[in-house]
This record gives sequence, C-alpha cells and structure tokens, in this order.
Amino acid sequence: MNENLPSPSSDEISLKELIQKIGEWYRYLKTQWWKIAIAGFIGGVIGFIYTWMQPITYTAKTTFVVEDAKSSGGGLGSLASLAGQFGVDVGGGGVSSGGIISGDNILFYLKSPGLCRETLLSSWDTVSNLSFADIYLKMKADQLTGNDKTQLSMINFHTNKPVNSYSRIEDSVLKKITNEVIKSSLSVSRIDKKASFVEIKVTSNSEVWAKRLCEKLLETAIKKYVNLKTERQQKTVFKLQERLDSISRVLSIRTLAAATLQTAGATMDVNPLYRTDATIKSELTSRDKALLTSVYVEVSKNLEVAKFTLSQETPVIQVIDSSNFPLDVNKSSKLQASLLWAIIFSWIFIFYISVKKFFSTLWE
Repeated sequence: MNENLPSPSSDEISLKELIQKIGEWYRYLKTQWWKIAIAGFIGGVIGFIYTWMQPITYTAKTTFVVEDAKSSGGGLGSLASLAGQFGVDVGGGGVSSGGIISGDNILFYLKSPGLCRETLLSSWDTVSNLSFADIYLKMKADQLTGNDKTQLSMINFHTNKPVNSYSRIEDSVLKKITNEVIKSSLSVSRIDKKASFVEIKVTSNSEVWAKRLCEKLLETAIKKYVNLKTERQQKTVFKLQERLDSISRVLSIRTLAAATLQTAGATMDVNPLYRTDATIKSELTSRDKALLTSVYVEVSKNLEVAKFTLSQETPVIQVIDSSNFPLDVNKSSKLQASLLWAIIFSWIFIFYISVKKFFSTLWE
C-alpha cells in the first residue's frame, strides 16, 4: 500500500524547516542591528533636514452657502400673466433647478481657469494698478536670481492694461500662473456631503496673498454668477423701464395740451366756429390722455412684477466663516518626519540585506 502513496517532492519545504529559516533570518538581522540603526539614523537626519528646509505656508479659508431663490408657479405665475398683455416675458414660470451651482457644479466652477484668470487680473488694491498676477510674479521673482529674475520682472499685468494687448509670452505666463494656482494653492470642497456648505482654501507662502485671493475669488464668483443668473430678467426690467419713461413723456405732453385747450375753451369768444374746433380738439386730447393713462398703469404693473421676479431670481450667497490674521500655519513636525524617515530607511535597508543574504545563500 505504501508503494501507491506519492513521495514528497524535494522542492517542498516543511513547516519545521520554514520556522528554522525564519529563525535564521531573525538571528542574521540581529547581527546586523548596528547597520540597521545607522540606516535609520541617516533617514532620520534626512527627514529632519528636508522638513526644516520646507518653507512655511499659510492657509486662508472661507465657508459660504448659496441660497438660490425658487419661484413657485402659483402666485408669481398669476402675477407674471399681466406682463403677457404686452408680450413681455418676466420669467414667472420658475427657475430651473439646474445650473452652475447645482450639485457639485459649484466645485468645478470655483476652480475653473476662466474664473481664476479673471481673479488674477483683478486689482490688488485701490491705490496702485497692480493686479494679483503682478503680486504673484513678484513673489516668484524674489525666489530667483540673475537673468531669470530680470526677465520675470519685465512682465506685468497691470489693471490699466487692456487684456487683448497681451503678447504671446504674457499669455503663456498668465496661463502658467493660473495652472499653478489651481493645482498648488486652490482647494474647493464641501464640508459635508449632506450639507450645502462650500469651503474655499488658498495656500501660499504669503499670509496677505492667501487671504486676499481667497476673498477676491469668492467675490468674483458671486458677481459673475449673479449677473449670469439675472441677465435676462435685468434686460426685461430695463426694457419695461424705458417703455414706461417714454409713455410718461407722451402723457405729460398730452396733459399739458388738454390743460391748454380747457383754458382756451373757458375763454369768452363770440366766434362759434372757434368754439366748435376747440371742443373737438379737447375731446381728442382727453381721449388720448385717458388711453395713455391706462397704458401707463398697465406697464407700471408689469414693471413691478418684473422687479419682483428679479428679486426672487437673484441668489443670495452668504459667507458663513472667513479667515482672520494670523492664518493657519502649515508646518510639518520635525520629530514626526524624522521618525517616519528613520522607519522607512530602516525597512529599505532590511529588505536590501535580506535580498543580498538570499542570493548569497542561493549561490553557495
């Protein structure tokens, strides 16, 4: 019966032999402890120096929430029907639930290159013509020396300079600045997935730059979004206002003419033809005045409805929290970095000597 049993392969290793191999490997590592300690020490020193050389950065935070007004189809819809008498659409049918702030669209909108570019080209202060891009270039130039610093100092994006006058080099530099800010400095996220609070973070070596850019980015985003959201309704209000002013001018002329004719009709005149002609003109003027008054009242109603709709469609963006000086400092702990690098270097050295031991045993 034993002849039918398979014989154990010479390549297989038993559990006992495996434990012996592990023991041998452990004893070998114990003999190399001083080498492992040196590797860990070197790693710790490198980690300490690396962390010490890292520049201090600051983070500015702004938390806000968007309250997008929603028009119901009830009361506002009935009011908006008045504007239809003159073929004017005041948008009383409600606001679409979609848009650039719905869902996670707001996160991509705040990190869009177009918005970041517009923010960088905006004025840094109210005194000089410097833009945010100019201040960024100045901070970069301070880190350079020689010819690179001279070339960078020759480029500027002053606010009194037309955007369409930028050269190819200036456009290229501005594009690079925009990409660096989006990738390295700017962070946009929701505080909680279930909440609608959005947090903007700007990280920089300069406290002032981080805080001002964070505030200016949100200010530019709010301005662009409100204009985009209410552009059609603002045009409707403007058109109705122009129409109302025009009717008001004509009505004033007709009122003055009616008053003049009434005064002339009250004057004594023995000529019956004159009195008949004055009566006809007075009647026609009174009719035009009554018609214009009716039109004026209706257009005035439509204007008020349009203004009400505009106020309903204008979103309200409320800033919940913003950073104040001094900003949060981003600086890694030198002790933690040293321990982490020491552990990493120790394991790398252990792996190296283990592989070296394995191949040396294999070739014996």
